[in-house]
Amino acid sequence: MFLRPMNDSDLDAVLAIETAATEFPWSLSQFADCVQSEDSATVLEVDNSICGFSIFQRVIDECSLLNIVVHPKKQAQGFGRLILEHGLGEQSRAGVLKCFLEVRISNIRAQSLYRSMGFHKVGVRKNYYPGLNEREDALVMSRQLPQALLETV
Repeated sequence: MFLRPMNDSDLDAVLAIETAATEFPWSLSQFADCVQSEDSATVLEVDNSICGFSIFQRVIDECSLLNIVVHPKKQAQGFGRLILEHGLGEQSRAGVLKCFLEVRISNIRAQSLYRSMGFHKVGVRKNYYPGLNEREDALVMSRQLPQALLETV
């Protein structure tokens, strides 16, 4: 099991995970844009197969968790927490002081994970997510990140 940067050759596997796990998946081009941009995109490999990923977008000393997904067959095994801890650590080492995210109001399991990792509610975005019959609100959450200690030479 290991985490590594997402690359172009991972895009089909990442899209397959996204499609299996979410009702309204991102497109292949959205993932490709993240890999080509300055976004921090990471995949988790377990048994030589990608089973999850995260994408963070950094702006100066803040970041947003844009997407984090674990394949449904691998959920509830701690992989989401592992991916999130890794991503937050990378952001902290890059000088990020605060992380934001949006989560569906109905996604209680994800909210529980985020709260257990220090995130707290800062607002609600009305009609943020698409739905089958109507749009769904997003809970906006944030947390401070520890400042990474700079090594002295």
